[in-house]
Amino acid sequence: MKISTSDYALYNRMEAAAQEAVEQVLAARTEGCTCQMCREDMQCLLLNQLKPQYVPLLPGISKEPWTLEDLGAKARAEVMAAAEHAVFVVRHNPRHGHERAPMQNCTEAMVLGALGEVLTREKLALGREELSRLMAEVLNELPPRYTTSFKGDAFARTEELEAASVASILTAIYGALKRLEMIPGSA
Repeated sequence: MKISTSDYALYNRMEAAAQEAVEQVLAARTEGCTCQMCREDMQCLLLNQLKPQYVPLLPGISKEPWTLEDLGAKARAEVMAAAEHAVFVVRHNPRHGHERAPMQNCTEAMVLGALGEVLTREKLALGREELSRLMAEVLNELPPRYTTSFKGDAFARTEELEAASVASILTAIYGALKRLEMIPGSA
């Protein structure tokens, strides 16, 4: 079974918090490049350091992004420290001359391929809401791999070939199926 991004809807609430953190650091430190490409690279680097907070976009569930104020004091401090690092790294290594891709979490693409195989093997047919819940649950278990380049996507997806990566993805999928009671007899 092939699953595409149009079969479910979800949102990582940390994306807005990451963008806000980068903007705050850039406002405080005016040296270096602040172009949109560098900002997106800073956000990607920051998001790769944060635990994702995916929520399914379903009736009754808000798509409200998180602001830094929504985070506890400790989490806010950790996000800001990671944002300082991300800004520092990108400013010292800007990538202005490469072909851009929309910012995306490549882990999502890796999960989609494995999930299609698991659903076929388990003979499960999930609707949009169930698939959205499942994808959010699985992606919250795995480390994010955000990128803004086609090369970055290819590099991140080479992990699909590593046995440990495949095992982590399958473990996250089966764990989520069990927690969400989507596998018969898992209650």
